[in-house]
Amino acid sequence: MKIEGLEKKYQAFYAPGFQILVEGKDLLAEKMEVTSVQVDNILDGADHFSFTIDNGFDLTNREFNWLMSLLAFGKKVKIHLGYTDIKKLELMHFGLITSVSVDFPSGGVPQITVSGFDFSHCMMQGRQSRSWDSKKDSQVAREIASEHNLKSDVQDSQVIHPRVEQTQESNYHFLKRLADRNGFELYVFNDTLFFKEPSCNESAAVTLEWGKGLISFSPDVNLAKQIAAVEVRGWDMKSKKEIVGKAKKGDELGRDSGRRSGADVMASIYKEDTVLRIRQPVYSQQEADRQAKAILRKRSEIFVKGSGQSVGIPEIRADTNIELLGLGKVFSKTYYIEKATHTINASGYKTAFNVKDTTI
Repeated sequence: MKIEGLEKKYQAFYAPGFQILVEGKDLLAEKMEVTSVQVDNILDGADHFSFTIDNGFDLTNREFNWLMSLLAFGKKVKIHLGYTDIKKLELMHFGLITSVSVDFPSGGVPQITVSGFDFSHCMMQGRQSRSWDSKKDSQVAREIASEHNLKSDVQDSQVIHPRVEQTQESNYHFLKRLADRNGFELYVFNDTLFFKEPSCNESAAVTLEWGKGLISFSPDVNLAKQIAAVEVRGWDMKSKKEIVGKAKKGDELGRDSGRRSGADVMASIYKEDTVLRIRQPVYSQQEADRQAKAILRKRSEIFVKGSGQSVGIPEIRADTNIELLGLGKVFSKTYYIEKATHTINASGYKTAFNVKDTTI
């Protein structure tokens, strides 16, 4: 959506609004003075939220009003952000309270800051060892999502592994390892676990122009970790032959036509191909090829990195794309969002974001 459409949808970004529900109770309806709220939406880890309350301490009775009751650890929190009309606020976070801090200043009233994480935080607790025979990684992901009472949006990982082993790992870090070897993203949003390819090939959710919605942007192009090709080498125990999985330039996701990837640039600079060769256990040609592509894609997507800030726009979220214009031919393009931080406070509603991309 372009800035003109967003301005119309959000009444010219006038009067930012939010709603915080704790176990279904609206904090504003409970007469809490919430002065700021922030949501960090990220791909690599659990989403985080925090909000600050000014009237959480009764100065007359010298006692807290809601602490350890409504704002107790483990309470479920839903945060909606947007503008003006509460019915049009967008769900930005669903998770649990994990931290409460209090500031008793030398002057003024005490402030309570409540924070927590999404439900993937629960998956990070504890370690265990177990195994699955003749399973796809995607089947394992669905099973573990069900164990945590989460719905699942899981893409077929195609390769059937003779054995999938979890070895003294939390469920989250185990699934993250499986996601990485398939070139997938792993995250939880709302009540759903996502285990799928990045959405970097989809159209942009938001289009902004520098000076028109886009407040600032700082791109960085770095060739240091780029490679032209990947070879994953393993051994087939049955046929007693080496397995070699290959990926090369052109296999990257999110390529813009007419632009060059890091692999393209490497091939043009160096006479010999810069091939990353890795030896690791693989059981089939399909698995080796899939892992080679996953490694190449992970490397290629950090060729272009950037950070920016815009007016507050709920549609800017991790695992979506943003088109940025007015930055010259080189940097005016579509980027993949890996992190978005939404903040509403006395200064208004702002969104900060980090992006990455494969081509320039």
